[in-house]
Amino acid sequence: MKPPLRLPSLALVLILCSISTRHSSGQPLAEPTELDEAARFVAGLPPGPGSPLENLAAQPSWQEHAKEMDKLWEYFRHFQLDPIREWSAEFLGAASSSTNPVFYPFSGPDAIYPRCFFPHASTYVLASREEAGLPPSFSRLQSANLALELPRIRQSLQWLLQWSFSITKETRRLTASSVLGGILPLYSVLLVRDGCRLLSIEQGSAGRRSCLLFQGTEGEEHRLYYFPVNLEDGSLAASGLPRYLGSIPGGPTLIKAASYLLHGSAFSELRRLVLTRSTLVLQDDSGIPVRFFRSGWNLRFFGLYRGPISLFREFYQPDLAAATAHANPSPLPFGFGYRWKPEEASLVVATRTPRPTEPKKTANRTPPR
Repeated sequence: MKPPLRLPSLALVLILCSISTRHSSGQPLAEPTELDEAARFVAGLPPGPGSPLENLAAQPSWQEHAKEMDKLWEYFRHFQLDPIREWSAEFLGAASSSTNPVFYPFSGPDAIYPRCFFPHASTYVLASREEAGLPPSFSRLQSANLALELPRIRQSLQWLLQWSFSITKETRRLTASSVLGGILPLYSVLLVRDGCRLLSIEQGSAGRRSCLLFQGTEGEEHRLYYFPVNLEDGSLAASGLPRYLGSIPGGPTLIKAASYLLHGSAFSELRRLVLTRSTLVLQDDSGIPVRFFRSGWNLRFFGLYRGPISLFREFYQPDLAAATAHANPSPLPFGFGYRWKPEEASLVVATRTPRPTEPKKTANRTPPR
């Protein structure tokens, strides 16, 4: 059942606030780049005076796109983004304000949920099978059939912004465009809608990582790395992803709507990588089964575990059900993963516990006679 696309009062004011380009306590953002201006246009945000995209913004197709994107984003901001950030500040504590790198496997088109939970991270490392594609640019937009391309952008993000997950086959179909295809245009849209400013992009060759450099709303710089890789055993090691993660500090890992792939043996290397490099794992039940979090982890349970949706019913976890029932947590104020209704959503937050320090050994001394 599709949730109603409700808009709270004063929507326009809130939208304008959400895309503010300066934070009262932070530094001013950098001057707009072509990358940023093009991304804002694709996101349905108006170009500035004198922009090469001004004439395109007068087209009916863009006007309609801007209205629909405002509705989509306001819905997401009201029901997901704001509740998640408030919840994270209360229940994740220092992890929510940490600058440690965040890892997000099976990310698909989603660059916004890592920002919801961990907005201060210096680096976001995302990985999935989808092609990176090309970032939006003036020339590509001026040559594009916007009446065709812009609805595809909205459709690519609609599942994520309304239901908190995406469908891989549908994402690939919609992002197969030659002009605005791939994942990078979608990441760009989500970041500028969150009030960020895109500074530059470094693109690797086919199958290699890309890096988006952007400023947050307080002027701080962040990097988003995207690895278009197969995360399955036998392919993961050759992708360069484990090597890169091993070169940066550990930090949180986010797992959401991961098709329960980490429950089986085909993704054991990724499961081991997450458990090795993470200081915290925030996931729904489609992530790593709780039985793998043995000694060295503190588990907290949020929301009401109702088991997987019918498509994945064979991945029910009795031990997770028992642990959640014992914890008796309150419902979450937001939907998450395949459970887009807040009253049905649940989260597991696994925090690595510090290793006990061994007492210093003192040399045996013979007492004086």
